[in-house]
Amino acid sequence: MANNLFFLSLADIFSVYPQIFKEVISDKQKLSEVYLPSDADWQEKMYYVLLEVQKKVNDALDSGKNFEEIMKLKEKPIFDASYIQSFSPTGSPNDYYSENNQKCSNLIGKTNSRVNVHWTLENICQAAQLLKKPPEDVTFVNEHEMRRVYSLIYDVFRYKVVLTNALKDIDFYKHFSQYVNDQYIVWLMLYELHQRSFQNRSADESQQQQELYKAVRISDVAESIWKFRTKLAASIARMRIEYCALSLSELLPIHLQNDKVAKAILNPLVTGWINPFLVKNKDSAEQLLNDYGFKIATNGSPLTDAHFAWDTVCPLFLSCVPYDRNEFTKSDLVTGNYFILQDRAFAIGPAVMSRLLDYFDLSGDIIQTHIDSPRSAAYLAALFYSVNRVNNYYVYGAGKNIQQYRDYMKLLGVNSIRLFSESFSSLPLDSSRFRRVVGIFANPPNSFSAISDPIDLICSRGGDLNMLEILTEATISDEGKHRVSLILHEQLLTLHLAMSRPQIQFLLYETHSAVTSENQDMINYALKIMNTITLEKHKRAFLERRRLEAIEEVEAGYVPSAAMKSNSPRKRNPEGVLARKESILAEILAKIEAESESVEIPDVDEFVCVDVPNMCKNRDNCLQSRLTGCFLSILRRKNITKLNAKFLIRMAEKRGLFGKTENSKTAKTKVIKPQESNIEKRTIKPATNHDVPKHSPNIDSLLSRLKKSTHASDIRSHIGQLSAYNHPILFNYKSRYCQRYLSTTLKKSRTSTQKLWWRYAINAVRNRDNKELLQMSRPVIRRRTYISKVPYPIHVKYI
Repeated sequence: MANNLFFLSLADIFSVYPQIFKEVISDKQKLSEVYLPSDADWQEKMYYVLLEVQKKVNDALDSGKNFEEIMKLKEKPIFDASYIQSFSPTGSPNDYYSENNQKCSNLIGKTNSRVNVHWTLENICQAAQLLKKPPEDVTFVNEHEMRRVYSLIYDVFRYKVVLTNALKDIDFYKHFSQYVNDQYIVWLMLYELHQRSFQNRSADESQQQQELYKAVRISDVAESIWKFRTKLAASIARMRIEYCALSLSELLPIHLQNDKVAKAILNPLVTGWINPFLVKNKDSAEQLLNDYGFKIATNGSPLTDAHFAWDTVCPLFLSCVPYDRNEFTKSDLVTGNYFILQDRAFAIGPAVMSRLLDYFDLSGDIIQTHIDSPRSAAYLAALFYSVNRVNNYYVYGAGKNIQQYRDYMKLLGVNSIRLFSESFSSLPLDSSRFRRVVGIFANPPNSFSAISDPIDLICSRGGDLNMLEILTEATISDEGKHRVSLILHEQLLTLHLAMSRPQIQFLLYETHSAVTSENQDMINYALKIMNTITLEKHKRAFLERRRLEAIEEVEAGYVPSAAMKSNSPRKRNPEGVLARKESILAEILAKIEAESESVEIPDVDEFVCVDVPNMCKNRDNCLQSRLTGCFLSILRRKNITKLNAKFLIRMAEKRGLFGKTENSKTAKTKVIKPQESNIEKRTIKPATNHDVPKHSPNIDSLLSRLKKSTHASDIRSHIGQLSAYNHPILFNYKSRYCQRYLSTTLKKSRTSTQKLWWRYAINAVRNRDNKELLQMSRPVIRRRTYISKVPYPIHVKYI
C-alpha cells in the first residue's frame, strides 16, 4: 500500500494523454465525406437561393418601398457602445496603436493566506444526501450554500485515495461489511473527522449532530468511524511520516495537490454578467449596482469591498467584492437573475465568438456543438442579442437535460437561442439546418484541467457528481483510458464535421484543458487531415476529368473496323490494334497521373489556423495569457466565400447571362489519326537556326483553324451548313456561289476583245472612205468603264 501511495503521489494523470492521442489518430477510421465551397452543385444551389432573395427584394421595390429601408439590418439594442470596434483581418495594424494603450490589471480580491474552510453540520448532511445511492433531492437556500456543499464533496473525492488506504489498513470493511456499498458516506464521515483533528464536538454540537445525522440516516456510519478514530488517525499519521508529508495534500497526485477549490470558496471576488434581457443598458446596470451599495473602481486599482469593475474583454461581464458573499447571493440582484454568477474562464470563448461575425464581415446562423454549461450558452445568447448579423443561434448536445436547460433560459428571459437534445455529430452533412450557417463554436468535452474553479462548472450544470468524480481521479484505469479515448475522438470528430460543410467559413475551437493533446496538437492534426482529404478529392476529380478526355481522344483516333476496307492491316489484326490502343491510353494516363501531383487546393476550400484577434478594449493582448483557463483557436477558410450580391453576379457571369465569358472553353476537336500507308515516310529535319526565336504553337487554335472548311470546299459542295445552335435537330442549307466564278462564266459567254478588234479592222477596210470612223472611240469590253485607246495600233490608215 505504501509503495503504491508513493508512486501515486509522483504520478501525473495527464501524462497518458499523448499516448492515447497517438492511438486515436492511428485508428484509420473512415471519416465522412466533405463538401467544398468550390463544388459546382453547391454554388448553383446557393445561386438559386440568392435569386429567391433578390426576387423578394424586387417585389418589395415594386410595392413602393425604399431600397435603403429594405437592405437596412434590423436594429438591436446595444448594452455598451464602447465595445463596438471596427476591425478586420485586412485592417491596418497602425490603427490599433493610434490610441493610448492601457494595461489590463488582474482583478483579484484580498484573501487570507490560510486556506481552512469550516463546513457546518447542515453542509455535511446535505453532502451525505447527495452521496447516497440513489441520491436524495436537496434544496439549497442560495448558490453560495450550494457551492460550499459541492466543495466539500470535491475535497472528499480528492482525498479518496488516502482515505481508502487508511480504511484498508485497519480492515474497516471486515468489521462493517454492511457499509461496502456506502463507501462515499464512509469517506465523508472520515474526512469530516480528520478536518476536526479527530476531536469530539462540544455538548451543544454533539446534540445537534445526533439529531441531524439521525434525520438523514447516517448516524450509524458516524458512530462506526468514531469507534476506530484512534486506528484511523494512526494510519494517516504513519503515511505522512513515511513520506515526510507536512500536509495531507502532499500524499495526493500532482494535479490534485492544489487547494484551488478552497481558495475559490474563500476568495471574496465574485464574477458574473449583467442580464441584458432585464437590464437594458450599461447606465441602468451601474445604477442598479449603486442601489445595492457598489461603486465602480478606478482603472488599475485592486478591488476592495463594495466595489466593482467592468471586464475589458467580455461585454456585460464584471467583477465585484461584496461585504458578505453569502448575503450577496441571497440578494435580489442574484435571485432575481439581474446578475448571473459565472467564472470568467467560461465567458472568454463566447465573448470572442460574438465578435467574429463583425471581424470576418459575415451574416448568418451560428451553431454551438456542445453545451458544457447552460450559463455559458445563455451568456453567448445575451451577446448575440445585440449583434444584428446573427439570424439564429443553435445549441446541440443538451441530451436528457433539454427541458431543464429550456426552463433555465425561460427563467432568464433568453429568447434568442434554440436548444436541441441530439448531438452535433449525429446530424447529416446535407441537413437543411446548416443552409445559412456561417460559423461554428466548437466546444467538445475535455479534461477541464485548466480551470481554477471546478465548482462553478459543477454548479452551473445543476450539480453533476459524475463530472466532479472525473475531475478528482487520482489514477487512470482501463475505464478511464477508454473515456479519455472517447473524449479525444469526439474532439477530432467535432472538428472534422464542422469543417466538412461548404457554407462554414470559420470556427472557434475552445477547451479548458492544459494538455496539448487536446489543444494545439488536436488542431494541427484535424487541420492536416481536413486539407489532405480536400486535396485528394480535387485530385480524384482532376484524374477522372482527364481520364475521360484521354479515352475520347484515343477513340477519336481510330476508325471503326466496319468502315475499313477488307484488305486493311488493322482489320486483319484487330487484337494488335486493341493492344496498341490500350498501350497508348496507358501512356496518356501515366502522364496524367504525374500531372495530378501538381494539383493544389483552392483558397476557398483550404482551412488555415489564425491567431485570435486582439479584442481587448485596452489593446493589451490579455487573451494571450495562460492564466485565463481557456484555450482558443480560430480556423477559417483561406479565402472566405460571402453569399452576397458579388457572388450572385459572379455566378451569373459563369452561366453566361451577361454574354460570352472570357474563360469559355472552345469546342474540343477530335484529332483524326492518319491511316496506314505503304509509302515509306521520310523524316526531314529542319536546319537549326539559333538566331530565330522559337515559339510554341497553340495546338488548340491551330487544330480549330485547320478544321474550318475552306472556300474551295464550300464551292465544290455547293452547300453551306448554318449554325446548329438555333436549330439543334433540323438543319437548313443554302446555296453558295463564287462571284469570281460567276464573272468568268459571264465573260466566256461574250465575244472576246480580239474578235471585236478584227471586226473593227475589217469594217474600217471596207469603209475606208469613211474617215470619221477612225476618229471615233472604240468600245472595249470592261467591267466598269470604256477607254478611248486603240486596241492594236493600225500602222496603215488607208489600205
